[in-house]
Amino acid sequence: MIVITLVTAVVMVLEIVAGKLTGSMAVYSDGIHMGTHVLALGLAAVAYIFSRKQANNRNYSFGSGKSGVLAGFTSAIILGISACMLLFDAIERLINPKPIAYIEALLVALLGLAVNGASAAALHLGAHHQHQHNGDSPCEHHRDHNYRAAFIHVITDAITSVGAIIALFAAWKWGWSWLDPSIALIASALIAVWARSLMRDTGNILLDREAPQAAREKIINALESDGDTQVIDLHVWSVGSGVYTLVAAVVTHFERKPDEYKELLPEGINIYHPIIEVRHCRSCA
Repeated sequence: MIVITLVTAVVMVLEIVAGKLTGSMAVYSDGIHMGTHVLALGLAAVAYIFSRKQANNRNYSFGSGKSGVLAGFTSAIILGISACMLLFDAIERLINPKPIAYIEALLVALLGLAVNGASAAALHLGAHHQHQHNGDSPCEHHRDHNYRAAFIHVITDAITSVGAIIALFAAWKWGWSWLDPSIALIASALIAVWARSLMRDTGNILLDREAPQAAREKIINALESDGDTQVIDLHVWSVGSGVYTLVAAVVTHFERKPDEYKELLPEGINIYHPIIEVRHCRSCA
């Protein structure tokens, strides 16, 4: 994963510089698009290192898991700014066309496509190899999700590279110079959509938004599974990517302890440090 990120970063710089020198907005936008993924992976790596180092720091009440979410939110803001800059550059190029060094730009775009293809193949083989040798433990499923996310990013980069190659060839062969900045417009729109989605998802976690209703219903059903207990208050929110905590209050006619209810919590939801208050009702049911 680290090698793929470093190689992608090198090609990203090459495409951005080549896009400026050759005058191709398609190559430039492809470089910016690759940069968004390098940025996301880089920030995620820094957040991961910080999270591991601060895992046992009691100053963070629910752990340091939100560091990765904060990195994602920061990445989304930078992505949005990049998309706006790319959009204005593409519009300016549509209004004021400039000559393009087609052969040089095509070579760089082909190099980007080759790197993306090799990276996608390496990720696919890596995920398949780990699946065969490590089995289907929960950690392995989590690792597979990471590989899948990286694989999607690389495939998206490859699609952008294909678009740049088509635009450059069409402009070179048939004089469709408008197609080069048009591809950049499409790329800026894709980056903006991805940034908006990432900002929404990470922002919800940072603002302690309640967990999805489906998760809440599973928790309520589990706590009320004895047919006597009633959940009278429940707050469930995310404290990191895929990690939740909860504060609940339940009423029961029997002498039951909080730990008994904690054991009833559904295994499909990763709940960290739950707090459950038990109130005893002495009246008859």
